[in-house]
Amino acid sequence: MKQEHFPLLILISVIFMVACASTSVSQTPAASEAKTHQIDDLPMYSGEKIIVAILPLGLSERAAKRYPKLLEKSVGLGVHNLVMEALFETNRFRYVEEKPEITQDILDRQWLSASGYFSNSQAVSYGKMLGAEKVIYGEIYDYAEGGEQVFGLKGHQGFNIAVGVQIVCTNVETGEKESIGTSRAIATTYGEASRVAIDGAVYDLVSRLQLNKE
Repeated sequence: MKQEHFPLLILISVIFMVACASTSVSQTPAASEAKTHQIDDLPMYSGEKIIVAILPLGLSERAAKRYPKLLEKSVGLGVHNLVMEALFETNRFRYVEEKPEITQDILDRQWLSASGYFSNSQAVSYGKMLGAEKVIYGEIYDYAEGGEQVFGLKGHQGFNIAVGVQIVCTNVETGEKESIGTSRAIATTYGEASRVAIDGAVYDLVSRLQLNKE
């Protein structure tokens, strides 16, 4: 090969490497490009609904230490409402009457204190207190901000937010964990990343519950 071809090959290699480069949060597809299943992917359901108590999620200690601003009650309540809406959309659950004082107590214990997950026995105790057949609880286990994306030779600064969610469904009578759903999503806002991650986790949870029935 002639020597004068080397600079051209080097330039092509550089373009290829730069085109593939990304850092930080951007290494995961944006929420709109996420490959996780969503609630709309679930088959239609018209059977008997499960009576559940839905407990506010906990916030992991690691996420709270890195981003103390998450330790606001409004953030915890917002996540709780998104989980309730997502589960309602599946048409598979009937909620027990929500008691504000219990929701407040759980937020104080789990979200504002950044203690993460309930123990399974704690979740079951709340489920019994609320008169539910099953109790659903979980955790925001991951949260990250920032990122830079590079496409071709053009750099694009993008402020992305990543949210990871895991939810658990436990039988109140037996204490058995019957299903777990986990999902992580990235978007340009906290609300959108949370919604996509929660939808994905609910899809996983419901799909596994269905498999357990079959």
